[in-house]
Amino acid sequence: MPIVEPDSDLRSRLLARIESKPDEVWTPGDFADLGARAAVDKTLQRLAAAGELRRIDRGLYDRPRTNNLTGRATVPDYRAVIRAVTRRDRARAVIDGMTAANDLGLTTAVPARIEVLVDARLKPIKLGTQEIHFKYAAPSRLYWADRPGMRVVQALHWMQDMLTQKGERKRIQATLRRLFADPKHGEAIREDLRAGLSAVPIWMQEFLREILRADPHEAKP
Repeated sequence: MPIVEPDSDLRSRLLARIESKPDEVWTPGDFADLGARAAVDKTLQRLAAAGELRRIDRGLYDRPRTNNLTGRATVPDYRAVIRAVTRRDRARAVIDGMTAANDLGLTTAVPARIEVLVDARLKPIKLGTQEIHFKYAAPSRLYWADRPGMRVVQALHWMQDMLTQKGERKRIQATLRRLFADPKHGEAIREDLRAGLSAVPIWMQEFLREILRADPHEAKP
């Protein structure tokens, strides 16, 4: 007979992995190397029932935390939820323009409804006052899915009208220059945008080309 790993050992190893990335949202598939699917599912369910984990949606879990000021449970990070959904359903995703612009610091507008283009049919997920809506899209609309430059492209689509205003155009350029100079992610974003430049509209090509030509290390703080 096969040796069954003790439930307590699986539980401790599973929790240790979650604690290593406390802001992440997890799926049963993230623990496939730790034990059989049935055992992982049962352990996650027990941890959720005990309040050690929070079940966000089908097959989505995180470590619940409390806001120090309000004493209420914090809402899961929607970005972590979307990442987990794409892993759970093996889907590709592209977020809406306002959400992308907010992520990049290009706008202070916070969308109450986050729209995500995906190549799967998924139900909405409620996160406090926000709701993630998944809209089925053809592969041709998912060119930038999971790519470093995705948020820049989506944000610029949403901000197209603002680029006609001189002051706004300069502000957006300055923000993107700082992003492209980021030592951790800047180079990957720049190279991805260069590689996919022909896939964006002409007006966006012209706007990005000017910034991509500049030395990112000359960006003003």
